[in-house]
Amino acid sequence: MNKLNPKDSLKARKTTTSLQDLANYLAKRQIEIPLKAVGFILAGYFLRLPVFEHFIFISNQREDGRFEKSPWDVTFLFFYICVFTALRAATMDYVLFPLAKLVNVPKKKYQRFAEQSYSVFYYGIAFGFGVYVMYDSPWWFDTTYFWRDYPVTDYTKSFKYYYLVQFAYWLQQIFVLQIEAPRKDYKELVMHHINTLLLISLSYCCNFTRVGNAVFVCMDLPDTILALAKALNYCLPGIVCNTTFGIMVVSWLYTRVYLFGCIIWSTLTEPDLYVPQFVLHPPSGNWFPYFVKYIIAGLMIGLYFLILFWTLMIFKVIYRILTEPEAKDVRSDDEDEVEYNTSMEKIEGDHSTPKLTAKDIKAKTQ
Repeated sequence: MNKLNPKDSLKARKTTTSLQDLANYLAKRQIEIPLKAVGFILAGYFLRLPVFEHFIFISNQREDGRFEKSPWDVTFLFFYICVFTALRAATMDYVLFPLAKLVNVPKKKYQRFAEQSYSVFYYGIAFGFGVYVMYDSPWWFDTTYFWRDYPVTDYTKSFKYYYLVQFAYWLQQIFVLQIEAPRKDYKELVMHHINTLLLISLSYCCNFTRVGNAVFVCMDLPDTILALAKALNYCLPGIVCNTTFGIMVVSWLYTRVYLFGCIIWSTLTEPDLYVPQFVLHPPSGNWFPYFVKYIIAGLMIGLYFLILFWTLMIFKVIYRILTEPEAKDVRSDDEDEVEYNTSMEKIEGDHSTPKLTAKDIKAKTQ
C-alpha cells in the first residue's frame, strides 16, 4: 500500500487554501473588479476605438438585417458576464439588503432573501423576453419546427441578443457556484449547471437554437415563481407564500415535467421525420450526423432526471405544508436551529454566496 507523502499532503492543503483565498478575494470584490472591466470597455467604445463595440453589441449583421454567429460573440459573452457579476452584487448590497430590513426579514436571512429576490428579477425578465421572441414563431407550440429547415444559421436581432445574454448569465453562474457555501444538494446543482451549459453551448454552436429557446422558456417560468415563493417565505410566510408555492407547483409540473418531456420526445422521434439530411458539414452549418440526436437527447434526459429529483422535493414540501404548517427553513445558517429533512430551499439548490458575519450584515444594512 502506498503511503501518503507528507509533502504531497501539505502541497494539496496549500493548493486548496490558495483556491479558497482566491474565491474569497473575488467574492469580496464582485462589484469592483467587473466594474473596472466594464468601465474600460465602455470608455473604449465612447472613444470610438476599434473592436470595443463588439463587446457591447451583437455582431455579424447581414444586408437583410438578420444576424449570424460570429467569433466576436465571445467578447460579447465576456462583457455581459462582467455586467451580471457586478449587477447581482450591487443589486443585492444596495437594493435588496435594505429591502430585507424594510420588510422585516430576520437578519440571518437577509442574504437568502436578497439572492432569491434577484432571481425573481432575472428569471422574470428572461421568461418574458423568451416568450416575446418565441411568440408567433413557427415553433410556437409546434415541436416539428425545431427540426424543419435545419440548419437555421440566422436570427433576428432580438433572438440573438436573447440567446447570448442567457448564455452569459449561465456562464456567470459558474462563478456564483464557486463562491457559494456548499449545500446539501451541491452535487445535483453542479450536475444541473454542467448539463445546462452543455445544452446552451452546443445548441448555439450547432444551430439548435429553436429547441433551446423552448427549453429556456420551460425552465424560466417556474424558476421565477419558485424564487418568489422562497423570498416570501422570509418576509411573508403563511397563506401568501403557500399560495405562491402552489402556483409554482402547477407551473413546474406543466412546463418542466410535461412540456420539457414533450421536447425530449420530439428530440428522440421527430428529427427522423423532418431533418432534411443527417450530415456533418460545418461550412454549411450542418452539425447533425445521426448520433448527435442521442447526444442532445441524453443531455436533456440527464437534466430531466434532476428535475424529477427536485419534483420529489416539491411533494415533500407540500406534505410539510399540509402536516406541519409551522415548519422552518431546513437549510439554516445556525446549527442550533431546528433542521428538517425537506424544505422549499432544497428545490433546485440555493445559489448562495459565502455566509455573512454579523459585521457584514450590519455594514450592508446601515
